[in-house]
Amino acid sequence: MLFDIVCPLCMKRYPANSVVFRHNAVNLDATGNDLARYRGEDRYLQAYYTTHGIAKGSAIRMKVVDPAYFPEQDKVYSDGLLVGLRNRNGYQMEDRVCPYCHNKLYTSAGRMPMQQMAIVGASHSGKTTFEAAMIYQLRRDGIGCINNTLNEQGQIDDVVERNIEILMRGDPDRIANGTMDGRPVERVRASSGWSATENYHGPYIFSLTPGAEAQPLALAFYDLPGEHFRTNIQMISQKAPYIATARTCLCLVDLADIGTVSDVITALSSNFGTKMKQNDVNLALVLYKADQLEQAVEGIAKAMTPLTFQPHQPIDMRRIDASSEQLLKFVASRDYRLEGTYNAISDMLGRENVRLFMAQSFDEFGNFAPRGCDLPLLWSFARQGLYPQTT
Repeated sequence: MLFDIVCPLCMKRYPANSVVFRHNAVNLDATGNDLARYRGEDRYLQAYYTTHGIAKGSAIRMKVVDPAYFPEQDKVYSDGLLVGLRNRNGYQMEDRVCPYCHNKLYTSAGRMPMQQMAIVGASHSGKTTFEAAMIYQLRRDGIGCINNTLNEQGQIDDVVERNIEILMRGDPDRIANGTMDGRPVERVRASSGWSATENYHGPYIFSLTPGAEAQPLALAFYDLPGEHFRTNIQMISQKAPYIATARTCLCLVDLADIGTVSDVITALSSNFGTKMKQNDVNLALVLYKADQLEQAVEGIAKAMTPLTFQPHQPIDMRRIDASSEQLLKFVASRDYRLEGTYNAISDMLGRENVRLFMAQSFDEFGNFAPRGCDLPLLWSFARQGLYPQTT
């Protein structure tokens, strides 16, 4: 069975076999062709860069060809999916690209449905670490999670895996207040190969199998600095499709910066609320950095900790509901603004579509030990019938 492709970059939808193919420089060179004849500025790619505000020096690429001009006997299919073209230059073209923006497509495009998730939070709220912790937990708990993310060269980009390795290595010198040898931990990570996802202009794409009997799907998640959505009109225009078409939206709540979080949620509601409601989005407000909550509010970590569930077991939606109500009481006691914005967006999207969660990436000793980072996504999957649940 084939599925329509939704390009995770330009967001255009089209049939699985309505792709185009890009020439491969290595194969052209190996077959004795003059590369200069096949290289030029890609105006589709350049238009994508311009529209999305991506600063690129050049859109010079190998040329793209349309399968419509090839006879059927020169088209290569795999289980009905068009995966290659045999061309007169003596090699098979296999680099599928989007017909609208000419970005290379991820491996599983057309073979499984794609679902988008927006991860929104203030800059430096911990989105990069949260994303690494989420993927780590999904894999640890046996949910198939295969990296399909592509870099600029069209190769698998393993930045999330590299970040996980850095987090798992840790450092015995890290101390509870978040410094190492007197330096902030984030700076140490940056000097050790740490890659912030906010520096990446496209989505991260992973093929997931949510349950034992579930069909695989491609999850594209986007890292979005939400505070810019309040006043930056250009940012709103560029990033709107990533939020408006998402089925899951996670908003990271740093309790040390309640004001910014309230601004982020208000911006989501005012700029994207109508589209989010039309798309029946599930919004999870995640009280992140739970390991630091006890420092902010004495005794809170003893009263509330991130929910955990056994791998491959149904999610108890009643526990999630009860936990969300408890967290809302805590939020209300901390700051009336966050309670007000929570109620406002819940009224807009529907009370059943919004929940509060707690999550952490580190334990009290500063070691990488994620808890609850995968639950908001699995809750959304359960609401869509993609993951088992009990009610």
